Amino acid sequence: MRDVRPWYSVGLPVLSLLSCMAVAILSPSLYQPLVVAHEKGLVEHATVICLLPAIVFGVMILRRRQELPTQRMAAWVAVLTLGALYYAGEECSWGQNYFHWATPEGWTTINDQRETNLHNTNGLFDNLPRAILTVAALGCSIAPILLIRRRRQWNPRTSLLSWYVSTTAVVPAAALACLTGIPEKIHRAFDLSMNVPSWFAAMFLNGRHGELKEYFIALFILMYLWSFATRLRSMSEEKSQGSNTKSQSNSKHQAPMAEAA
Repeated sequence: MRDVRPWYSVGLPVLSLLSCMAVAILSPSLYQPLVVAHEKGLVEHATVICLLPAIVFGVMILRRRQELPTQRMAAWVAVLTLGALYYAGEECSWGQNYFHWATPEGWTTINDQRETNLHNTNGLFDNLPRAILTVAALGCSIAPILLIRRRRQWNPRTSLLSWYVSTTAVVPAAALACLTGIPEKIHRAFDLSMNVPSWFAAMFLNGRHGELKEYFIALFILMYLWSFATRLRSMSEEKSQGSNTKSQSNSKHQAPMAEAA
């Protein structure tokens, strides 16, 4: 069964990280305003761009929901698709970052960044979803590798686990989503005063990894739904080819009988 090609599943996360590293190495002072600046940084725009095709893949899966092993999976995909829509909308303040409308006066009193979004109003809409997605990314970094042999025994036409459990296509993006915050946690936990390269500090220390982490989480969501849609389409094509082969075989058997009659 086909899956997302490694050129995309591995190439996109790795190329994204290397591109950010290149900017940080060449000009650490430029990294903040160009790459991770709030509202204006390339990473924030790339996060929204990643989520848009994720939403499209989610809709594509829902349109083919009759081909899923159970209709309950359609509810799971709907939740993921709506989550991607919410994520994209919140990331660009539902278009305010692009169209620059004024924030209603009443909203500025509850939004700590004076934007038309929910995640800056309460940690319930910011920290909790981020924590849930980080745990999900951690699970999707480990489970596909541990279950890679068992997955070969799962029949995608009947096994729910073959769909719920992500494939290895998700691992690179999910792993980077988990790893980007670790350097700062280690730095703070052990109060490290050692000198680190300026580019490393610009990317991972001093609270500057947040936008990069959000980008890889968005890429992780994209890869999950992309993989799901690719496998569903592949299963449908295999089923269709099997039906055509069976039909042709029946026709060949019927032809001699017709001649004999």
